[in-house]
Amino acid sequence: MKKYIYTGIIFVVLLGIIAGQQKWIGKVTADRDVYRNNNATLLTDIKRYKTSDSLNAVSVGNLTLTVKEFRKYRANDYELIKTLQADKKRLQTVTTAQTQTIYQLKGELKDSTTASIDSSGVVRIDTLKCVEIQDKWFDLTGCIDTNAQFVGRFENRDSLLYVEHIVPKRFLFIKWGCKERRQEIVSRNPHTRIVGAEFIRLRK
Repeated sequence: MKKYIYTGIIFVVLLGIIAGQQKWIGKVTADRDVYRNNNATLLTDIKRYKTSDSLNAVSVGNLTLTVKEFRKYRANDYELIKTLQADKKRLQTVTTAQTQTIYQLKGELKDSTTASIDSSGVVRIDTLKCVEIQDKWFDLTGCIDTNAQFVGRFENRDSLLYVEHIVPKRFLFIKWGCKERRQEIVSRNPHTRIVGAEFIRLRK
């Protein structure tokens, strides 16, 4: 009877060891896949392209970091996130994008008169050269005063669209699983070019 009990105990212990090894192997395999994906993402340039509407867009692969790694390697972003109304312990993804907006400006100077009273109470009428340029994404207004100084207001508008999607594994014409996650970023402002982007997925 004891023989069977000992055999059962040994069998259960062996099962536990095997299960533990499988779990460890799974973790090592997952870490290896993350490392490979991060290397591939870091070594691959951002893919830039234009949409059918000639808008500027980029495609970027994802980095996978732990919160500790993110805090170490993206310290500035982490400090900024700490100021937000978000629980930093429950972060899932962080996306950054750097843009550059270039306009070729063309407009006409127009006269504008202003009245002012000097210290002696004399009213002065000045003629200023003013400019006003506007479109859907951009406003520039201002005047050059009598001292040849320009005073004005500049306003630039933009709208970025972020789309996350899965690139499946492929064999011949068969698609399955997840090869990688990517993010497409599009600027709706036709004058804006996305010069840099990063897509980070956080894990425990």
